[in-house]
Amino acid sequence: MNLPPKLKLNDEVILIAPARKVELESLIMAENLLLKWGLKPLRSKNILAKTGIFAGDKEERVLDFQWAINHPTAKAIWCFRGGYGSIQLLEGLNPAPFLQNPKWIIGFSDITNIHCFSNIILNTASIHATMPINIGLNTPQSLESLKQFLFKQEINYKINSTSKNIHGEVKGAIVGGNLSVLCANLGTNYQPDFENKILFIEDIDEYFYKIDRMLWQLKFAGVFHQIKGLIVGHFTNTKDNSIAFGKDVEEMVLQKLNEFDFPVVFNFPSGHEKENLTLPLGLPLNLKVNSRSTLLQS
Repeated sequence: MNLPPKLKLNDEVILIAPARKVELESLIMAENLLLKWGLKPLRSKNILAKTGIFAGDKEERVLDFQWAINHPTAKAIWCFRGGYGSIQLLEGLNPAPFLQNPKWIIGFSDITNIHCFSNIILNTASIHATMPINIGLNTPQSLESLKQFLFKQEINYKINSTSKNIHGEVKGAIVGGNLSVLCANLGTNYQPDFENKILFIEDIDEYFYKIDRMLWQLKFAGVFHQIKGLIVGHFTNTKDNSIAFGKDVEEMVLQKLNEFDFPVVFNFPSGHEKENLTLPLGLPLNLKVNSRSTLLQS
């Protein structure tokens, strides 16, 4: 898989909105953060457009994303926010110019669609990380993790283990992102290559029974038969029905993994919370899980 180059001082970072509409205050905050890091923010032409819930109609958002793909000097594309909408753009994009000037695509949640596009269609690594809409709430460590990866392309995390983790040590590239979006891409041209990868999943505002159904979908699609590790990030604002489902996320996951033997990490600090550590998708990493800690290192 192709790796875009490390960023250097004065490199350009494009800000686009492939999904929901933009809040100007958060956009300015993101631009100031990039300037503080010594980078040059570039706004796409239609980033402040509004059509219903979206940042402009589909055609405007395709034009902005294609402009970002084509840009001859920018080194990264930072998606403003998720929500819904990025899947609408994929079939309208011409990927060829990107291969001449590969860039890091950054975002999470609904941007999982674009990560799938980058990893499969562009054969290029991308970055699961916070977005401009979130940076006002993120922890300093979350923002620093994005900066450090952009400039150094290194990951070195150590977090406390939980009692439900499954111990082990593997090396592999991370794939995945938002569970709902990931499942929607199964069986399409944008389905990730799971073979010998470490799967990462997270989600927000989902009912327990829907999470359970999506986990069964991953199993029945053969995903758990192919991967060599699993990282479970934040599952935020989970919901239950009036009659309790009866299992939490950890129990649902472990139920699907009885026949497999690979390391599993729960409560990894990435997803829809203040702590949202950067995870490169497509870059080989070492995962080591024991009773004391979880190490994830490049």
